[in-house]
Amino acid sequence: MNLTGSWTHSFEEDEGNVQVFRPTQAFDFPPARRGRETVDFGMGGGPVVRGMPGADDRQQHSHVNLTALGMNRFRLEGPDMPGQVFELVEARPDVLKLRQG
Repeated sequence: MNLTGSWTHSFEEDEGNVQVFRPTQAFDFPPARRGRETVDFGMGGGPVVRGMPGADDRQQHSHVNLTALGMNRFRLEGPDMPGQVFELVEARPDVLKLRQG
């Protein structure tokens, strides 16, 4: 499965332990009091950039490595985050569903 594009966490749509992400530029996110996590998968296996809300709610971006582990499981890790394993539950042009663990 080829992960590409910029995705933003649509936490209102989370389903238990499954996180729902929507295309950053093509989805009309409702207003939220908390910041949203983003993941930008570079084209053709290029760099992955993770965005997290900072202390002042502005996005803090960091480059992370994406490692395929098999069976739709991947690891994200970078200088400011320990390895985070997730399972790709669903990937369509309009939705990306990830289960951490």
